[in-house]
Amino acid sequence: MIRFVLNTDDVETYVSRKSGRLDATGRAWALRHIPRFLIRDPRCLTTTRGADVAGFRPDVARNLSAARRLRIEPAWFMVVPEADDEVEAVLDWVAALPSVDPLLANKLGRISFDQARIHSARWHRRLAARRAHLPDDDPNGIEPVLAADGGRRWVRLISRAALDYEGARMGHCVGEGGYDSFRNRIYSLRDSRNRPHCTVEFDPSRRRVQQAKGRANDDVPAKYRGDVERLLRHLAPRRINSRLTEFVLSEEGEILRLSQAADWAPGVRIRNNLVLTNRTDVAALPERLTIRHSLVVANSTLKSLPRHLTIGQSLVGLALSPIERLPEGLSVRTLNLEDSLVTRLAPGTRILKELTVMHSALRDLPPGLTVGQLLILDGAALNRLPGDLEVAGRRVADLTGRRLPPCVVACGELAYTDMVFEDAGDIAVFGRLSFAGWENPAFPANLTVVGTLDLKHAVLDPTRVNGRVTVHGDLDLRGTEIGHLPETWTVHGRVLRD
Repeated sequence: MIRFVLNTDDVETYVSRKSGRLDATGRAWALRHIPRFLIRDPRCLTTTRGADVAGFRPDVARNLSAARRLRIEPAWFMVVPEADDEVEAVLDWVAALPSVDPLLANKLGRISFDQARIHSARWHRRLAARRAHLPDDDPNGIEPVLAADGGRRWVRLISRAALDYEGARMGHCVGEGGYDSFRNRIYSLRDSRNRPHCTVEFDPSRRRVQQAKGRANDDVPAKYRGDVERLLRHLAPRRINSRLTEFVLSEEGEILRLSQAADWAPGVRIRNNLVLTNRTDVAALPERLTIRHSLVVANSTLKSLPRHLTIGQSLVGLALSPIERLPEGLSVRTLNLEDSLVTRLAPGTRILKELTVMHSALRDLPPGLTVGQLLILDGAALNRLPGDLEVAGRRVADLTGRRLPPCVVACGELAYTDMVFEDAGDIAVFGRLSFAGWENPAFPANLTVVGTLDLKHAVLDPTRVNGRVTVHGDLDLRGTEIGHLPETWTVHGRVLRD
């Protein structure tokens, strides 16, 4: 299925960050080929409404308009660990290519990403095989850093010969030229016989731990995770790559282990994302947990969330989670219950921006629920609302009454980018709907707005408007050249013009 990626700027940002260690030729290749791979990878694309879009952004608005014009289903890009590993492996090969195969490096521009994956896989297999023919270590190329458990120690690799030995012994790419600039620091866990068991990459300019690997690019074995934790405490990073899912940072800079999450202190605050994807060893999280960015629960066995949980951005992956009830005291910026098993929201739940309850198992909204900007729901499945429900600071019952029409319903402050209107059936909006500044926006077959329809500075060709529009409020046409309204439009309030 062809999909139109909305957040293309995020794709470019991701590739630019990942390819920063390459030379100019390698970066140009990465920026040309990797986005094409990512936007075609179904693992990295999720079907989205505007409720999943974190705020209005020019790239999102531009791409959503194009998707509607071309009638292509929109999608949201979010890299998954499996795709991230594939990209990392290919970039390791690209980084090493000038030193391992200069002739092929000169032809890099003619190599597709699929061809690069084949070359990369062969190269990584050769690296693993090289462990039987080790180069000599460079005793002057290591700098002692920190004592570890069991007679082991952490050292920093400061010569190319030391990188070569590390890469050959560990069966990964650190010795193939891609790290010879020493822009990032490479640390090795050595035993009493100087044999490496784990390699860590650290970006000192951003104080970010990029990766930690065992042999052949496998995850760090469990018996060495305590040693990795000791190094992380020594480095005091500001950020840890989410691929190191065993470790997270608290707001105070404390290193926390996910496998010990049930023992974290109540009220702990997580600095960035908390990623539980594919985790089977996290049975509980502490009460009063605060997460600055997002909580990802996709394919996790976690069955319940803690009371008084605060999430700064989104609760992601509920459609792939066994969670059926959301906890008391939940506060989250955006929440999408589409295709999830959630049957209950607790009274007093706070959604700071957007709540989507389409194609959901939820049949009732709780008393005391507040939604900061926008609520989207299926009026046929959820036809009654609590009398005290507030959206965008206003009691919804004052607009809707207690019973909703049996169609898609949006309450609050709605922009054109927040929903798919084209080819939709009936949509009822209770609040404010803004198409301001858009050129020939698409309308559903039957649109009812109980509030204001804002078309300021929009371009609208009445001959291209096929649907029926009923406005129980004001129609704002200021800054437009719209003269006569289409015959299928009815306005019960004022028509505002310049």
